[in-house]
Amino acid sequence: MGRHFSDSDSEFDGSRSDSSGLSDSGHGADDRRQSPGAPAQGTVGPGGPSRLRAGQTPSGRQAAQPGSGRAAAGGRGEQSTSRGNRATRKAGSGDGFGFEHREARSGRRGVWLWSAAALLVIIAIVGGIAIWKSGVVGGCGDRTPVNIAADPSIRDAVADATSKMSSDSCYDYTVTAVAGADVPGLLTSGDKTPDLWVPDSSQQARRVTTQVRRELDTVSPSIAATPTVVAGTRVGRLSNWVEVMKLDGLRAGNPIDTSTGDAPIVGALAEVDAGKLTNDDLVDAMTVLAVQQNNARLANDNEGTRLNLANTSSTPVVTTEQQLTLFTRTHPGSKLTSSIPADGTVMLDYPLVNTAPSSRSETATAAGKELADTLTSGDGASSITDAGFRKPGDTKGLTVLALKDPSQVDKALRQWQVLGVPIRTLVVEDTSGSMAEKDGDETRAQLTIGASLMGLKLFPNNTEIGGWAFGVNKGGPGQDWKELSPIRRLDATSASGGTHRDELAAAVRAGLAPSELGGGTGLYDTTLAAFKKVQDSYDPSYSNSVIILTDGQNEDPNSITLRQLLSQLKRLEDPARPVLVLTIGISEDADTESLEQIARATGGTSYVAKTANDIQTVFVDAIRARVEAAGR
Repeated sequence: MGRHFSDSDSEFDGSRSDSSGLSDSGHGADDRRQSPGAPAQGTVGPGGPSRLRAGQTPSGRQAAQPGSGRAAAGGRGEQSTSRGNRATRKAGSGDGFGFEHREARSGRRGVWLWSAAALLVIIAIVGGIAIWKSGVVGGCGDRTPVNIAADPSIRDAVADATSKMSSDSCYDYTVTAVAGADVPGLLTSGDKTPDLWVPDSSQQARRVTTQVRRELDTVSPSIAATPTVVAGTRVGRLSNWVEVMKLDGLRAGNPIDTSTGDAPIVGALAEVDAGKLTNDDLVDAMTVLAVQQNNARLANDNEGTRLNLANTSSTPVVTTEQQLTLFTRTHPGSKLTSSIPADGTVMLDYPLVNTAPSSRSETATAAGKELADTLTSGDGASSITDAGFRKPGDTKGLTVLALKDPSQVDKALRQWQVLGVPIRTLVVEDTSGSMAEKDGDETRAQLTIGASLMGLKLFPNNTEIGGWAFGVNKGGPGQDWKELSPIRRLDATSASGGTHRDELAAAVRAGLAPSELGGGTGLYDTTLAAFKKVQDSYDPSYSNSVIILTDGQNEDPNSITLRQLLSQLKRLEDPARPVLVLTIGISEDADTESLEQIARATGGTSYVAKTANDIQTVFVDAIRARVEAAGR
C-alpha cells in the first residue's frame, strides 16, 4: 500500500495500499458496469463502495415487495375504501350501501361511482406502497450502514455481490480493501473499526484477533475458497513444500499480509505432522526462503508485481489459483502455468468475521448473515466464482493438507517471523563525554563505530534503519537527541547517488567523531522520543524496534524519571503497533539495571559489554540473534 486501500467515502482507513496489483490491468471493469439507462447507483470497483438506494434492484427498477409489505399496503387500501363507502351511504337513501340505489336511478351515474371507488382503492394501495417504502409501515426505513474490511484479493467480488442484493435489504454495505497487516490497527482504532472483516484465511483471522486480544467471532466459516499453487514459466513437478521453499529465486508474499506468504510453511508443517519430513527440514527450508525473500523483496511487493515478474522471467512465485486465473485473463498469451506439490495444497477459506464494537455487534452479525447468504447462493455466488474463486468446500481434484493441531502453526510462524519479517530499527548511540575514554588504543566511540559498521553488513537489503546521536541538549536546549540519518531501506538511493547503507555508515562516523563527544547522558528523554518515533511511523510489514547503545546513566536533571519513563512506555503499548527496545550497556559504567527495566517494559532484550573490547561482539551478537535465531 503505498500503504493502504480505502474507498473515498469509507468510514475507516487501512494503513497500507498493497493491493493484489491486478486492478491496474482493468480486469473486472466490465463486470461493474451499470445496465444502460439505469439510475445512478453506488460505485462498485476498486476505488469505491458498493451501494444501492432503498427500493432499487441493481438495474434500477423498483423491486417487488415482500409479503409483509403487501399486507401493509393492502390494509391501508381497505381502510381508504371503507371511508369512501361511508361517505356514499350518507349521500344515499339510508338503506343498503347506496351503490345499488343510485344505479337504479341512473346507470351512467352508477358506473361513475364504481369507477370513482375503484380509483380511490388504487390511490390508497399506491399510497400504501409509498408509505411502506418510506418505512412508515413495514420495511426498514433508513438503511443501516455496514463497513466491511476485505482482503484485497476478494474485495471486488464482495462489492459486486452486495450490488446484487435485494432492494429490501436493511443494510447499506461499504466494502474496503484492507491488507491483513493493517487490520490490527483498525481493530484498535475505535471509530474506524470495521463491522465485518473478510480475511483470506481462518488462520489469519485467529492470528490477528489473538494479537489484539479479541475473541474471534466468526459469522461464516467460509464465503469462498482457493488453493495455493506455485506459478511460473518453468515450474515442473514438485514433491513437497520444503522443495518449494528451496526453489531458486522463489518469491512469496509477506506472511503478515497474506496467507499465500505463510502457505509454504503451513504446508511443510503439515508434512512434518504426517511424518513425511522432519522439523529440521522445515527450519532449514525457512532459513533459505527468508534469506531469498529479504534480499529480493521489492518495496512495491504484491501479487500483481510478483506474477508480472514470473511472467517475464523464470522466477517461480507462490500464489493462488484465483489470482493466477485473474492474471491470465488480463494477460493474453501469458506462459504462466501452475503446479501443486504431490503431497497436497493449502486452502485459503475466506471466513466472514464480526469485528464490530459491542454496541454494533448484533447489527453486524445480522448484516453478516445476510451477506453470507448472498455470497453463497444466487447472484452473489456468481460474483465469487466469476472472480476466479471456488465455492466454499470445493476441493475437487485436490489433496488438501491439514494439521492435527492447528496451534502448531503459531510456533512455526513465530520462527518464520524472526527470520522472514524484515527489520525496521532506529539505532541510538551515546555521544556523552565518557564515550571519549580509551580502552587500549581506541575510544569507546571508535569501538562503537566499528561495531555499527559491522552490524550494517549483517542486515539484508530490505532492512530499514535510521540513526540518532544523544547527549544532554544534543539537539538544542531541552532536546537530548539529534537525527543523524532517517529510517530508510538500506538499498534505497541516497541524494548523493549511493545507497542508504553507505549514507548511514558515513553519518555514524561523523556523529561519533571526537568533536561531537561531550556533555552528559540524556538517556530517559531520548529513549521515550525514539520509541514514539518508531511507533508513530510504524510499518506492519516489518519488525519495528529501537537499539540503544550507552556507557552511562541518565544525567539530565530536567528529564523525566525512570519511573515516569517506564509508566509512559507501558501506557503507549499498542498490540497493533508493537515496538521492542533493545539496550546495550557499554562498560561497567552503564546503568545496567535501568537498561534491563527499559528493555523488559517493551518485551525487548538487554545486553552488556563489560569491557570496551566486548562492544563489537555484543552488538553483532544482538543483531545476529534477531536475524538468525530461528535457523539455529
